[in-house]
Amino acid sequence: MIRRGRRSQMVSIISLVAAASLVAACSSGSSDSSESTETAAAETAEETAAETAEEESADEVEETVAEDAQASSNALATAWEQDWGALGLSNPGLTPTDAGIVEVDTSQYAKEGPYRIGFASQGPTNSWATIYDETLKAAAAEAGVTLEYAGADGKEDKQVNDINDLLAKGVDALIVTPMGPAIKAPIERAAAEGVPVILCTGIVDTDTNVSRVDRDNRLNGALAAEWVAAKMGGSGSIVMLAGIPGVPTAESRLEGANEVFAQYPDIEVLDSQYTNWSPTEGKTVMEQMITKYGDSIDAIWSDSGLQNVGVIQAYNEAGLSVPPITAEPLNGFLKLAKENNVEFAAIGYPPTHSADCLETAIAALQGEPVSSFVNVGVPIFTDAEIDDYVRMDCSDDLWIPAEALSDELLVSLNLC
Repeated sequence: MIRRGRRSQMVSIISLVAAASLVAACSSGSSDSSESTETAAAETAEETAAETAEEESADEVEETVAEDAQASSNALATAWEQDWGALGLSNPGLTPTDAGIVEVDTSQYAKEGPYRIGFASQGPTNSWATIYDETLKAAAAEAGVTLEYAGADGKEDKQVNDINDLLAKGVDALIVTPMGPAIKAPIERAAAEGVPVILCTGIVDTDTNVSRVDRDNRLNGALAAEWVAAKMGGSGSIVMLAGIPGVPTAESRLEGANEVFAQYPDIEVLDSQYTNWSPTEGKTVMEQMITKYGDSIDAIWSDSGLQNVGVIQAYNEAGLSVPPITAEPLNGFLKLAKENNVEFAAIGYPPTHSADCLETAIAALQGEPVSSFVNVGVPIFTDAEIDDYVRMDCSDDLWIPAEALSDELLVSLNLC
């Protein structure tokens, strides 16, 4: 978009040069001299217009970069301001996460396509991770990108080797779903070799990545904890169920939750366990907690719908009602919650945002400025709105919402 002031300036310059051409032509007695003057004036006008257009283009890029940086920063700030309201809550006094969002100049990575991009993923360890991987693979195929894929099976040490193997293949860019702090070294090696690194769904203690595409999971954990505290009136006994130990997504959610519960001295955390985001492990852990604490558990802070499938099964087999619980919108959980009248709050983390990670990597390879942090929007709702989200006609493994998935992909993954 050319701003009005700059457009007017360019038109004025061209008009002045044209006027000069006419004056010169009229004042000359020689037709040859007149033609020469007119040609020179026209060339000057064209050069001036081109220079002005080039300056305008540079100004537009700078303006877009600034606007994008502000938009990214605003998206995160807006989430911290408004997401509490989706659950009828307010921020209990937590300091919003400062992601230090800036626009990154990626001109040093610019190259001609087609591109070969490495994807060091968690691996299809559960339905969320499967959809996450398949979404990015489908996006790569559509974009004409050759994708070098390596799944870590949820293991940090394997991912270190995966990243080194991908670099040995000469990938143009690297997308990484962090499995733990040990991957810092190979990520920094990639950056030192001139390979742009995009962190997708997770944090690593480094500033060498070009961008991070993620949800502020500290906020997700805090939202869930404040909902639990509100349900209990600030007093009672809870248990906590987290995902995979050491994985940034799980640890960030725990961090946010613990910050909230620290403000409620009358809330007792009876137990806190990892479940590896597994329905089977979730059921086993919950059975042990029920055996130990019985119906003295007033609420459950859980960071996913995956283990919650096992939680509901454990409560049903024990003949007890499921207490208020937090979750993510996994269709299998939503179905069970609907069937058993479970009171819950769901704070989402759509696996389809992996496509945004690929888009960011491609932008970097095209030399386009990218944001250092891309905030992922998420669905937030309670059991009162379950009929707007649950898909009784689709697989338990579907993650809601699913609008970003093509019908072909839904069918190929046996999701709907």
